[in-house]
Amino acid sequence: MNVTYSVPRVYIGYEWFGVERILSSYKPPRDCGAVVVFTGVPRSAPEDGDVKEIHYEAYPEMALKVMNRIREETIDKFGVKEVFIHHRLGVVPVGEPSFLVVVFGGHREETFMACRYAVDETKKRAPIWKKEVFTSGKSEWVLGA
Repeated sequence: MNVTYSVPRVYIGYEWFGVERILSSYKPPRDCGAVVVFTGVPRSAPEDGDVKEIHYEAYPEMALKVMNRIREETIDKFGVKEVFIHHRLGVVPVGEPSFLVVVFGGHREETFMACRYAVDETKKRAPIWKKEVFTSGKSEWVLGA
């Protein structure tokens, strides 16, 4: 099998591996015809109160368990080849990536659906919290999806 494990499949922490490292470290099987990437990036918009940065906190041990479970469910449910789920902790300025899901699959349809599932379930179930800090200096904790 052509798989290297220099980048963890599931990760939560302060390091950012990025999609380039995932794509260069994982060699998909020959029957993999689709790769879908979702990158979540903090944004600032007047209707959101002009966010400057987001502070992410988590219960890392539990988050890893939940994210690993979601990874396994995604592979089983959609028959995709591999799933990476990464989330940053700490301060993430607007415009920098904070959440990454990369799914390798045989065809685009199941790979898109699998990516959406992994993103949505991680947002719903993983114990990761965010505090939005606004350009005004105020801040507020945001409830999960």
